[in-house]
Amino acid sequence: MTRLVSPALPQTTLMVIAIDFGTSNTAIARWNPATAQPEMLSLPGLSQTLANNPPLIPSLLYVEDAAHNQVIAGQAVRDRGLDLSRDPRCFRSFKRGIGTAVQGFLPNLEGVTVTFEQVGQWFLGKILQELENLGEKPQSLVLTVPVDSFEPYRNWLNAACETWAIPRIQLLDEPTAAAWDTAPQAWKCCSLLILAAVRSIYRWYS
Repeated sequence: MTRLVSPALPQTTLMVIAIDFGTSNTAIARWNPATAQPEMLSLPGLSQTLANNPPLIPSLLYVEDAAHNQVIAGQAVRDRGLDLSRDPRCFRSFKRGIGTAVQGFLPNLEGVTVTFEQVGQWFLGKILQELENLGEKPQSLVLTVPVDSFEPYRNWLNAACETWAIPRIQLLDEPTAAAWDTAPQAWKCCSLLILAAVRSIYRWYS
């Protein structure tokens, strides 16, 4: 885990997880109530860790069996040599297609027409599953939303969130998250998303 040095924040015992779902990479952070600081999370099999860089999850998804929701996500796709550009089972940059009216070619795998929305739900679902495997069961989840497709993307995300048993889910538009961006270079990727998220959630609960 990468420790993020930040200004003093209010004390809270909530398990708060923030996901900055990006086109190329995705960052996961949590609020550590013991240290009263945010920290980025490295998820085994999903995250890649490079020297002097925070752990990031490549926004990649490989569909093994669409009919049975069997997928591989993140760094595991690369590690298994499955990130082939011409393979219809491998999806990259799929965030751009979520909520768009024209999606172009959509592969049919095991009798299932795989949309970008389905790929995004599988991807985020794998992250949440791995968090749960590590004992990180969030009481609050914060997700960023792109402003250029805010309404359709938010509608998709709201629908996806209904399948997750998380008491509190908050959507934060990316420009708002970026407004807190005074972070050291080592964790620019996550901006100050978690700081904004924790402050906002703390106010909601207090």
